[in-house]
Amino acid sequence: MHHRTPVAIAFLNVIVDFALLLLSFFLAGFLRMVVPLGSKFFPIDLSRFFPIALIYAIVMVLCYAGTNCYRSLHCSGLLKEGFKIAVINVLGLALVATILFVFQLSQFSRLLLLYFYILTTATILAKRLIVDKLATAHERSKNLHTNVLIIGSAETAQRYYKDVVQKKNFEMHYIGYLDAQPSQHMPQYLGDVADLRKVLQSVAVDKIIIAQDTQSALQLRTIIAIADTYKIEVAVIPVYNDFVGGRSQLYIENGFRLIDVKMMDTCNIMGVDIVVTDMNKTIQTIEEKLEDWRGKYICVANVHTTVTAHKDKKYQAVQQGAAMALPDGGPLSQYSREQGYTEAQRVTGPDLMQEILKLSPQKKWRHYFYGSTPETLKTLEQKIHERYPGTIIAGMYSPPFRALTPQEDAACVEQINATHPDFVWVGLGAPKQELWMAAHEDEVHALMIGVGAAFDYEAGNIKRAPMWMQRRNLEWFYRLMQDPKRLFKRYFTTNLSYLWWKWRQ
Repeated sequence: MHHRTPVAIAFLNVIVDFALLLLSFFLAGFLRMVVPLGSKFFPIDLSRFFPIALIYAIVMVLCYAGTNCYRSLHCSGLLKEGFKIAVINVLGLALVATILFVFQLSQFSRLLLLYFYILTTATILAKRLIVDKLATAHERSKNLHTNVLIIGSAETAQRYYKDVVQKKNFEMHYIGYLDAQPSQHMPQYLGDVADLRKVLQSVAVDKIIIAQDTQSALQLRTIIAIADTYKIEVAVIPVYNDFVGGRSQLYIENGFRLIDVKMMDTCNIMGVDIVVTDMNKTIQTIEEKLEDWRGKYICVANVHTTVTAHKDKKYQAVQQGAAMALPDGGPLSQYSREQGYTEAQRVTGPDLMQEILKLSPQKKWRHYFYGSTPETLKTLEQKIHERYPGTIIAGMYSPPFRALTPQEDAACVEQINATHPDFVWVGLGAPKQELWMAAHEDEVHALMIGVGAAFDYEAGNIKRAPMWMQRRNLEWFYRLMQDPKRLFKRYFTTNLSYLWWKWRQ
């Protein structure tokens, strides 16, 4: 897949082509005047034919745009690109000839037409090759290419390496391959598939291509789960499709049928990938990936955080960097269902914390609570021991209502890690809690989950909305009635922004 060219660069590309086409016309006219073939040709003839050249240049850039020539700065080689440009130019000339005939406009000099065609083809081809080289050099200097790891070394993997990776070296950087045994037909053997996690820790990989001739559904899911932890794309050249979800993206790459796969489906809402899930699936995923997700964080997203992320790209990057962005807000899961993700359900922060606390005595999970006030944390500790007997509370900390100094922050992280928690529950409120988790990614040795007001709910400081209001996505209204002074502006502006965005969709 080509890296899509930004709109501004694509527009500049169009302008350059247009200028080169007109320059080719003047060069063709000069050749027509100096080469002793045909009848005499004068500068006045050149000015007479210029409007037709202008029409031709406009038609040609439209033809180039219509055949996706401006989607990428790269070209497919001298011969292929030359043949493509030559054919497009013939079609462009035919279209211009048709326009001249229909509107009974002046006809081109045939020799001028021949020179014009040869020069435009040569000029545009030379420009494409130069731009390709410059773009490749820029991508390599800025490390903009895709680092590709292949899994497999048999016939399918060999063909993919030869027909795709080697031919697209301007945008793909081949890392190597994994398989049970090394192959003399594939370079850079990195070990067995079982070594995947170790390889990903030592080498920067952007995309994994699974190209095994014999595929195990269990092994595929394992690969996808590991890659998902490292935020790495996975594409499969499928032998069979049993493991592929109905929403998986299918595309063709140099004759190869590939399917993009990931551990969990997501629905993009205002620039944030909200996980398509329900409570049972969320708990199962967390349990399966708890060890891999140590040092990572989960965002519990609602309309307020999603609108904030839409307006603030830094905060959006924090949401996108989470292991999962769960649909805490009912409107988010409802929108996902409207987009065809029928299994999407709401997963709130307070409910998620309760469900994990219920399982904790059996699983021996340890919990650390970061946020809120000392009084709330003391009440919360008492309530947890009453409702979930046997649950291990590793520690609690109520940070001051100011920014911590670097020394205080480092001491806090050290204190958390010293208690060896499995979960760190962060109750600072949005967007503060998400920013804190992102800033401490891989520093805190536990899975961090931002749960907003869950501490207050569990401690009994705030009463949750009746279930009928929760089911009708009205919990925000219930909270507004409890604290209108603080929440009115937030809910009014973010809810209106979300409804406006949704209407525009």
